[in-house]
Amino acid sequence: MAVNYTKVEKTAINRKLARIIDALKDDAEKKTSITDAIKEIIGGLERMKSGKEEPKIRPLALYLDVIEILREETLLTNTFPSLVSHAEMIYDSMFVYGENTPDFDELAEIYKKIAGRDGIMMKGFFDPYLFASFTDKSQYFTLVKLISERNGAFAIFTAIKAHAPEARQFVVDDTAYLAYLLKLVRRLAETTSDRYDAVIKEEADILARCNGLYDIDPVRLAQVEKNVHSAELIIENGKSTLDALERRIRDMERIAAEVEGRVENTVRSGESLMDKKAAGAAEKLDAVLREYEESQKRSIQLEKEIFMKELFSEAESEMTKYKSMAKTLTATTSAELAALGKNADGMINRLKAASASEAELKAAAGRALKDKELLDRLEKLTLLNDVMIGRMEAAAGSGAGASEEAAAEKTVEIRSVPVYGTGIKKSDRPIALVCPLLDRNVPFKKRFELAMQEKKRRAKAGELFHEMFDDVLTAVMEEVNPYLIGPSGCGKTYMIGQIGEILNVPLLDIGYINEEYDILGYVTATGEYSESNFYRLYKYGGIAFCDELDNGNSKATVKLNSFLSNRQKAGYCFPGGEYVEKHPNFRVIAAGNTDGSGADLNYSTRERIEESVQQRMIPIYVGYDNRVEKEILKDYPDWFEFACAFRRATNRWEAASDIPAQGIFTTRDAYRIKMYLDNGSFSPEKIMNYEFVQTKEPEYLGFLKEETAKSLKKDSGGYGIYLLFAKEADRRRSGERK
Repeated sequence: MAVNYTKVEKTAINRKLARIIDALKDDAEKKTSITDAIKEIIGGLERMKSGKEEPKIRPLALYLDVIEILREETLLTNTFPSLVSHAEMIYDSMFVYGENTPDFDELAEIYKKIAGRDGIMMKGFFDPYLFASFTDKSQYFTLVKLISERNGAFAIFTAIKAHAPEARQFVVDDTAYLAYLLKLVRRLAETTSDRYDAVIKEEADILARCNGLYDIDPVRLAQVEKNVHSAELIIENGKSTLDALERRIRDMERIAAEVEGRVENTVRSGESLMDKKAAGAAEKLDAVLREYEESQKRSIQLEKEIFMKELFSEAESEMTKYKSMAKTLTATTSAELAALGKNADGMINRLKAASASEAELKAAAGRALKDKELLDRLEKLTLLNDVMIGRMEAAAGSGAGASEEAAAEKTVEIRSVPVYGTGIKKSDRPIALVCPLLDRNVPFKKRFELAMQEKKRRAKAGELFHEMFDDVLTAVMEEVNPYLIGPSGCGKTYMIGQIGEILNVPLLDIGYINEEYDILGYVTATGEYSESNFYRLYKYGGIAFCDELDNGNSKATVKLNSFLSNRQKAGYCFPGGEYVEKHPNFRVIAAGNTDGSGADLNYSTRERIEESVQQRMIPIYVGYDNRVEKEILKDYPDWFEFACAFRRATNRWEAASDIPAQGIFTTRDAYRIKMYLDNGSFSPEKIMNYEFVQTKEPEYLGFLKEETAKSLKKDSGGYGIYLLFAKEADRRRSGERK
């Protein structure tokens, strides 16, 4: 479609034409020798400016773009005229209908790129016949660009342009045509130029065969004719055989019809007889079922009455027992509190006497310099210092015959406690004797040093400590509520028990939290407050161990937030109406198998822990500690060596499959294996079955068998245990059970 320019566009084109003419003349003046061809191009441009001549490349704007590009690339050297002629030749090939060529604008942009420094015009990679063989012209330039990047590009291009038009008759689709030529280019680039003809012939033969064209020699043709004649004879013989088979089939059909008739008669008579018997059996069965149904109803009713009577009787008995226990507990507690007051009086008197005789105390200390145990006790006694003595004196004074002044001070202290609502009473808690290791008035480093001394003493006696013990103990002493995250059987519960023993404070496992009353307790129907273990620990001091925190009710667990503050003067009003101040020895430790984000493949019932609860705790990851397990199995090093290799195999399973490993070796397993071997209770085969083989899938066992062997040397004792595992694993995978 011819281009119709506006008046403004024509003016701009004429200005550009004049500018190019001036530039060419300026370049010509700078040259010592200018060819006639260049002068002719300048003259033609001047004739075009005056309207006496039309450009061979139309429209004029496109011609001017090409002239300007070639001028900048050649710097008006002698190659300029030949490139202009080459551009005109390429124009005739690309724009068959001139300005009316379909997709003229897109082709014009491609045409200008051809003339540039990286264009194929400069490199001589344009062939009108090869270009015409592509319907999608852009694919031609894709082919040429890839050829130009190869070594020996021009030789490859020459071979391709000679073969391509012949190959085009076998390939209709442009994409397939381009793919075929690119394959041919790759093969030519990988060989030498003397083999180009052989490679092209080979590819041409393949292309022809793909289109159903084959070269058949006379010998092969004669063999085919012979085979055809043999096939005709076989067909004739087959027809005779088929006729005989058809006759046999007709005979068989006649016999089958006679047999079918007889069978139908037999079936009809049999069905009649079976119907009669079935009707009689159905009547008998209905009668039996009715009788059985009635007997079951009577039996269920009787059992229901008996069960309800037993249930009410047991409930009444349990209630009586609990009431009796509650009364006994109340009386015992009162007696113990009274005794505590008396004991406090005696202790204060002894401390005063000891303080009065400072010389005697120093002499006693001098005599005990060689007694380390006594030195440790003296160091702990020093930690109690004057602050502890003052507290105990205040407690003794308020509990048994104290001065009026001390009593007055206590009254003031009680009145200073805020009142929360009507009917809420101040806690009548006993005096809070702070555990020296939890007393914030004592520097932490000093307290931690004492705890470590006790740990060393226990370690020398043979007690085992997890590698994360010190971190967990620090978190408890600093009151930052540790949440221990670790797999089942890694020693979390055992470690927490050790912490309770070293701190010498009560420790209770309150389990996972299912309802709020697991923490707060509740008020019974008679108006009495039923205390929870958590309440007692908060009031009287001790460690509340919330095991499997991630297995509880996340809504109820949020109630813990009210008790996770580390403020010294914290308190809470429990459902019974009692405002309770937090005991200085109160601590919370939680544990779970997940990080609080919810269930995974190994722990599918775990809940997501509320973010507000997690923010009030410090997460500490507790894994399996090989040092502990090695000490447990020190008398059975071969089993320990095998167990370590087995655990490495389960770790590789997780890495390879992104599925959490099941049935891994745990610290709890190490204790059990030691017990079995010490007591001789289970044979090694049964230990292997129960601890390492059973409940595992055959595919999983096969993986563990191969990976465990890789971690063991064949001459080691652990490899001997592995052979036992391999034997039992193969037995399990074959479906055999012992």
